[in-house]
Amino acid sequence: MIKVDIVNEVSKIADITKVKAEVAVDAVFDAMRTSMQRGERIELRGFGVFQVKPRKRGISRNPRDWQRSPDSARPNNPLQTRQGSPEHRLTDPWISLPKNSER
Repeated sequence: MIKVDIVNEVSKIADITKVKAEVAVDAVFDAMRTSMQRGERIELRGFGVFQVKPRKRGISRNPRDWQRSPDSARPNNPLQTRQGSPEHRLTDPWISLPKNSER
C-alpha cells in the first residue's frame, strides 16, 4: 500500500473528497515526522510503536586498502508491532514511513 491507496481509503471511509483526504493524510504524516525528528515515541494503539533509537558507532574497512574508518552513528528506527518484534525498518526516518508488508 502506498500513500495514494491510503488517501483513497480515507476518502471512501470518511466520505470526503480526495483533496481533503490527502490534506488529512499529509497532516498526520507531517506530525509523525516532526515528532520523530524531536526523538519522541509515537504509539498507535492496536498498530505499533515508532521510536528512534541510537545505534552504536562502528568501525568499517575500505575494501581496496583495508584501512579502518569510523562509521557515523545514525539513528535506527524500527517499527515495533503489537507483538513487540521489529518487522519493519525505516531506511530514512525523516523522509519515508514504513509500508505494510504481508507476513
